[in-house]
Amino acid sequence: MDILTQHQHYLREKYMSWFKKILLGLIILVGLIGTLKDYKDFGLFGALGLFLIFLLTTTFLWQWASGRLPEIPQLQAVFILLASAVASIFVINMAIAGNLHVDLMEVMYVTITHNPLFYLILCVVAWVKVGIWQWLFSGGQVKESQPV
Repeated sequence: MDILTQHQHYLREKYMSWFKKILLGLIILVGLIGTLKDYKDFGLFGALGLFLIFLLTTTFLWQWASGRLPEIPQLQAVFILLASAVASIFVINMAIAGNLHVDLMEVMYVTITHNPLFYLILCVVAWVKVGIWQWLFSGGQVKESQPV
């Protein structure tokens, strides 16, 4: 009975590992496709800025979730994602101000005062995103921490 349970656990982890890899690939692919849409919406400057933020955020999440940054707790990872979201909003506002030939401060004021609930939603999305990345890499951390 114990061997059967171990075999079921092994098969579940094996197929879950493939599922997680496919899901991770889809998440990254959707982000890259979103960058192409950003080029259409915000021009070259906006798209390059958002792509750079996407690249840095994805690299950070990959390093953090895989356990290479153990000194950063989950709450700080959420704050880092919030900072990247604010940077993305700033890049988008700069692109909008440049394309519409209006003052950047007017665009920032409208963005901040339009819907304050938006920032609460950003916090929830950052927390969920960190949780998803942590879950995607959870199998790898368990394997590395097991004794040989």
